[in-house]
Amino acid sequence: MSRRLVLIRHAKAQGEHPGGDHERELADRGVADAAALGGWLEDQDLLPDQVVVSTAARARTTLSAALTDGDDVEIWEDRRVYDGGVHGIAEAIRETPDEASVLWVVGHEPTMSTLVWDLADEDQLQEDLRDQLSRGFPTGTAAVLTLESAWGDLGSGTCRLVALQTGRGERSAH
Repeated sequence: MSRRLVLIRHAKAQGEHPGGDHERELADRGVADAAALGGWLEDQDLLPDQVVVSTAARARTTLSAALTDGDDVEIWEDRRVYDGGVHGIAEAIRETPDEASVLWVVGHEPTMSTLVWDLADEDQLQEDLRDQLSRGFPTGTAAVLTLESAWGDLGSGTCRLVALQTGRGERSAH
């Protein structure tokens, strides 16, 4: 069974929050960008069966804006996505039930792009995607990877990067 892993960097956040980094919310632009990204993911038939999301406010709000109908989606808030690094996120992914065919992980930079580089099979990495990824992983971006084995088998080079998409919502003129 082919599984699809969608690694999402949270959308544009506010610069500061009195409660610290973990409590930063999305900027208005971030909400619009997350909604646009969610629309693209829905158009690509990439709505999740399961989500693992950072416990940080900006990641949870990105998920809420991107996933308009999450009634049938199991959502796990996991601190490892906030501060567990590549290995912590990979561990969380490997814990995903095998019934899930599409998994979203909503997290932060530089961990999300580093994880994409780690999971993607270099021999199958298309030149345009390699170039796009090497230019950075902007806020509100999703990397779509395929995995041809069980979630528990996830490891370096076990996925194929098939798409990178940055959501950009409507801008208001100020």
